[in-house]
Amino acid sequence: MKAMILAAGKGTRVRPLTNEVPKPMIPVVGKPVMEYLIEQLATYGFDDIMVNVSHLPEPIERYFGDGRRWGVNIGYSFEGHIEDGQLIGEPL
Repeated sequence: MKAMILAAGKGTRVRPLTNEVPKPMIPVVGKPVMEYLIEQLATYGFDDIMVNVSHLPEPIERYFGDGRRWGVNIGYSFEGHIEDGQLIGEPL
């Protein structure tokens, strides 16, 4: 089964935490909150996961990689970011 995780927001309501850490990587009880989502999806038979990223995508991609550690396949879709009112398609 396939799933999509939206991990592209800036997390403005949890600033200043998200100034340097993307919201999905905020630790909850010792691990990133997104790890709980990956584990649950794997438990319920999802094996292909696409993660939509934008704000600080590198830490997410570094930590989760291809998903092998959780027994799933993870791919990434970069959404782009807004700069001076324009959509920019490259990571910051």
